[in-house]
Amino acid sequence: MFEVILQTQPDDYQSLEILKEAYAKVGRKADSLKTSRRLAEAYFNSGSYTMAMQECEAILVKEPNAPEILAMLGDIETRLQKAGAQIASGGSKTGLIATNGVNGSNGLIHGAHDGSLVDIQHSRQPANLQDRGDEHLAKFLVMQQLFPEELVAKAMETVKQLNKDLTGQALAASLLDKICRQETDKLDAAMSGLIDRTKFAYVPLEYYDVDRQIPRMLPDHLTLGRLFLPFDLISRTIMIACCNPFDAAGRDAVQQSLDYTVTWYLARPGAIIKGLQDVYRLESRA
Repeated sequence: MFEVILQTQPDDYQSLEILKEAYAKVGRKADSLKTSRRLAEAYFNSGSYTMAMQECEAILVKEPNAPEILAMLGDIETRLQKAGAQIASGGSKTGLIATNGVNGSNGLIHGAHDGSLVDIQHSRQPANLQDRGDEHLAKFLVMQQLFPEELVAKAMETVKQLNKDLTGQALAASLLDKICRQETDKLDAAMSGLIDRTKFAYVPLEYYDVDRQIPRMLPDHLTLGRLFLPFDLISRTIMIACCNPFDAAGRDAVQQSLDYTVTWYLARPGAIIKGLQDVYRLESRA
């Protein structure tokens, strides 16, 4: 599955990390090293210089004289020195280094990659859990001219009422599902737009055999109540599918609930709902 993802998104560093480790575990050392090189380049291209440096150093342990890795490492050190000089002189507005565990694909601040510089002025504090990100998603659908504003507003009211008093094992409603349920072309267009906007990888959950124990690592109010479906666990990385990537508050709560590295994926809302129904043996909501 991750090989397929990387055919369309070659710089998806989350998939590269998982694939590198998977190759190593099944004894495909050459493929693991090749993927490690791609991972270093992906980190470098995304501006995650600290992570790229760590990956380069791991490669040089196995290939001490790899010329392209030595060249990349030198370039990284130069860039980091320049960034440090800017911060020390007060000439940069991005003065904090992103670390795991705050928000984003790996729990990073405001969409930053681990080791990249974070914009202090625009970094976001964890939002209230009452904010489900539906308003941001609605604005996105209207701005992309996928649906008229009146239709989106009506669906918003419906979903808001359905999600108002969720208790126990009540399954949440999805704004995307309510609007696109009968229009698969529009759903495909919306998913493509969200992938371009968020850079999340897409996972075809319809064909994924989810271990029932993995979703139960999260409390019900984050799986059923936010339509988050943890679908796989590799080493210390847990992979979670969502259908609304704008639910920052929910993703923050997930990171705080787990002592794992979290990688986020986009999936069709219907596939997530069906997966949760199967895991918890539930009927769909009207």
